Amino acid sequence: MPKQDEQIQRKVEHLFLAEKFYNQESFAGFDQVRLLHDALPELATDKIDLSTDFLGHTVSYPFYFNAITGGSKQSGKFNAELAKLAAEFNIPVSSGSMGVYFRIPETKDSFTILRENNPNGVVIANLSGKANEKQAQQAVELIHADALQIHLNVLQELAMPEGDREYYWADNIKSIVNNLTVPVIIKEVGFGMTKETIAKLISLGVKNIDISGFGGTDFAEIESARNHELDLTYLDQLSLSTVESLLEAKQFASEANIFASGGIKEAFDIIKALAMGAKSVGISGLALHHLQKYSYEETKIFFEVMITQLKILMAAIGAKQISDIKKAPIIYDQDLINYAKQRKIDLTS
Repeated sequence: MPKQDEQIQRKVEHLFLAEKFYNQESFAGFDQVRLLHDALPELATDKIDLSTDFLGHTVSYPFYFNAITGGSKQSGKFNAELAKLAAEFNIPVSSGSMGVYFRIPETKDSFTILRENNPNGVVIANLSGKANEKQAQQAVELIHADALQIHLNVLQELAMPEGDREYYWADNIKSIVNNLTVPVIIKEVGFGMTKETIAKLISLGVKNIDISGFGGTDFAEIESARNHELDLTYLDQLSLSTVESLLEAKQFASEANIFASGGIKEAFDIIKALAMGAKSVGISGLALHHLQKYSYEETKIFFEVMITQLKILMAAIGAKQISDIKKAPIIYDQDLINYAKQRKIDLTS
């Protein structure tokens, strides 16, 4: 029996290791953030509107299934289920990295299933920062994508035994952002972004940024488990939590759409991220865990409960619609106040 392609095997290992290292506890930093309730909200829960705008598309809820997988039979199965869930809930769904398709066109079914199972919804393609404009357009066309994510994964590549060691991505990003026919989101893969990185992206013309902070799937841990020569788990010490990354992005709210992901485990995490300025919130590890450990139907029920919890939390803070969430009073703990002080971030704006 022929040996499986190395890149496809890596994607299979990622799925296995993501579940092996899955932690029910979040390290995204949302426990350092408090919202205060409204004792006189003047609303009815059945009138609360959870719909929101996502890159010009009206979707039913302020969260989306972020980039997870693709490129193998196993990942094709998960993409099929994620797309079905996205269609049922009318939320966006993103492909995992599609770079393997350009080497092995036979992997296309693991990606095209996203559009097949979600024919009318928002589907997002995904490529790495090294992808060129031609590849970006081909990826979008392959799955009839409504947007493209370009992921930045330097720390993952450094931890990966076969990872890239050259990171000249700025020109590619600028070209794709300026010429692609659909919106482009630049995202991290779970290590967060500083305000310096965000400023550089905006200078390239980027209008949509997913800060994807540390707190959920840890690719330094996953790649170190695959690396039999070096333990590079300490690379995650360079990361920023999702909450820290949202603080870093605070000053850019008028210049770019900020999306939040990384360690989202419950409805309150979503509400807090929205209160801190996120336009929408990406979920990946949580969805994958439920699909791997439980069933499609149980996963669907899990997210139905989460949606009910979102509505309850919005009522508690007096939010009739998603934009009202930003009006809720926020209290940061002393560690975050100290972080903001050292990073010269204004928490009052």
